[in-house]
Amino acid sequence: MEKKKIVIIGAGPGGLAVAMQLSQQGHDVHIYEKAAQIGGRTAMLKQDGFSFDLGPTALNMPNVITGLFADCGRNIQDYIKLVSLDPLYSLYMGDVVFSPSSDPVKTKAEIARLFPGEEEHYDRFMRDNAKKMVYLLPLWQEPFPSLWSLFRLRTLRALPSLTLGNHLVDELAKYFEDRRLRLAFSFETKFLGMSPWETPGAFSVIPFAEHYFGIFHIIGGINRLTFAMSEIVQENGGQIHLNQHVQQISTANKKITSITLDDGAVITGDYFFLNADYAYTMSHLFTESKAPISLKKLAKKKYSCSAFVIYLGLNTKLPLNVHTVLFPDDFRIHMDEIMHQLAIPDDLSIHLTYPDAVDKTMAPQGMSTLRILIPVPNNESKIDWEKESHALRNKVFKIIERKLAITDLESHIVTEKMITPYDWEHDYHIFKGAIFSLTHQWSQLGPFRPSETPAIKNMKIVGGATHPANSLPFILESANIAVQKFNKEHT
Repeated sequence: MEKKKIVIIGAGPGGLAVAMQLSQQGHDVHIYEKAAQIGGRTAMLKQDGFSFDLGPTALNMPNVITGLFADCGRNIQDYIKLVSLDPLYSLYMGDVVFSPSSDPVKTKAEIARLFPGEEEHYDRFMRDNAKKMVYLLPLWQEPFPSLWSLFRLRTLRALPSLTLGNHLVDELAKYFEDRRLRLAFSFETKFLGMSPWETPGAFSVIPFAEHYFGIFHIIGGINRLTFAMSEIVQENGGQIHLNQHVQQISTANKKITSITLDDGAVITGDYFFLNADYAYTMSHLFTESKAPISLKKLAKKKYSCSAFVIYLGLNTKLPLNVHTVLFPDDFRIHMDEIMHQLAIPDDLSIHLTYPDAVDKTMAPQGMSTLRILIPVPNNESKIDWEKESHALRNKVFKIIERKLAITDLESHIVTEKMITPYDWEHDYHIFKGAIFSLTHQWSQLGPFRPSETPAIKNMKIVGGATHPANSLPFILESANIAVQKFNKEHT
């Protein structure tokens, strides 16, 4: 294959995965990243000696990561240290605290203790979703270039597993009678930016994957993965240009000809991969007449919720597992308030990440870090976050102290940072502050997710907005698909 100059916009995991593979193949790879560090939403946040994961804090389906490193001739264990979490998380649902394990014997015992009679339903859920995964996995690993892709034999064989017409809660009702147990196997959809009452039933494979493969913490944080990926790119001769904000993408004759940086530098290339936030890129980096999608069509798409995030450096230790979720009394009303009423919920859902439970490297000795994530509406809501932030922060602290019996959290804070939906949009260039990108209803899956366009022949799109979905393993699969299509075009 002829050596090409590859230009990648954005040093998030999708762009880095493309860069790893194409630099391994001998191409001249250049990544341009607006921030001072790699990672995108999977970057490290450092403050006053404390380290935090900016975005994702857990890794599942590690086989995808392992395969990517192996394809580049590397052993992942030479770059990062994975810790399998047991329990996976602790879920506070009313008067019940459910702490499942990747060990099915332990999980069944926990279900039998809290939800007597439901433990055998767990076995059936795992068996059925193992079969579903066999049919769906190939669909995640190949492109859907057009509507005709839906009629491929492999897709048609998978149709029964797609459970068309069913939402995730409908699927779970086939297995679990207790609504709290259904919630325990569906709450992950908030990280798809959706409610389980609107998420397609096919996504039951996500809780299955967590229970089957486990959930992992990376020592030093998930950001260590993107750092390791950048090391491989540079070992292969690729270059990563930090603090290089792309101001404009120029096109001619159905091709991208160059990108222009803030300092006026014009960068040319043979092929371009866009890993920056999809909707932001389409609406800000192209002139409207040259963009592959119009602003009118962008506005019609459905975007995920956002998040209000608090990062705390503490001068104490807390009796927490790595992941703890505090649920509102009625999760359905909670998600409806976020997704449809576009209001800050009265009763909050709070996801706490406390790496010190297994990792002593992210805080000074004797101290610890705590990240608090609260799903909230994206910026379609027009909420004035400068006005609302302080009251919401105080409400969150009171809920944590009450539900976890933690006294005076405020007095232990050494350092603190808050990121609101406004900040996600204006500081991190995420369209509408929708940190989980496009939602995942059927009208925005498969061939209906962006990947490329006939309007531009030397461009591929990777990341959370593309096929197959928004989560770290799926983002890496999007990169694999993009590289696969690039190689097919150039052989």
